[in-house]
Amino acid sequence: MSMELDTAKHGVVRPPPESYEEIGKRLKQEPEPELNLGPEVEQTRPPTYDWESKPAEDLKESDFSMFDDDPEPFMFQRDHFMYQNKAFIKEQQEIRVAMAEYRKLSRNLSRFDAIPLPEKKDLSAKVVPLDITDELRLDLTPLCELALNKYNVEHEGSNFAFLNIVKTTWRPGGIYYITFQAKEREDPSNSSVTIFQAHVHKFPGDGPHKVISCDIKA
Repeated sequence: MSMELDTAKHGVVRPPPESYEEIGKRLKQEPEPELNLGPEVEQTRPPTYDWESKPAEDLKESDFSMFDDDPEPFMFQRDHFMYQNKAFIKEQQEIRVAMAEYRKLSRNLSRFDAIPLPEKKDLSAKVVPLDITDELRLDLTPLCELALNKYNVEHEGSNFAFLNIVKTTWRPGGIYYITFQAKEREDPSNSSVTIFQAHVHKFPGDGPHKVISCDIKA
């Protein structure tokens, strides 16, 4: 059979067959495939500390003594004990002192007037004031207008228009407590400004958002 017939059957052109020497050279040049052990074979690092190789039920506080003087706070808890190093105990004490002072200063404040959290804080106080940036103002203005619409509908004869944001506080979950200015549309000659306070839940994206309350500030 001729070479022409061997290399062009049924319209498919094949290169001439490799010699064993050529195959050997090619295999040496090709990278070896990575060995994939599959998800059932877990690659684990060797334990750094003795306690990492102990069963949880056999652990005790003394197993963590190497952390006693570590400058970084460290805590480890199991059902039968809780270990805290000196730095962790000191940090918790500082948080208790700071939060006691914070609660004293904010005791008679409403959520609309929340003050900044101390540097050392816990998560029990979540309402915080926000800086009114241009970006935040753009986000909150539609919420104020939505709140005013609710107020105007619920109070016959009211026709307030939004003017400006005074301040706002916030807590996780998209909850805002907004203090803002508004003015009656029907009397442009009257320059008096009314201060409103709105409690609004801002949902992700375009909402719809929820006005929980909107009232004239007492």
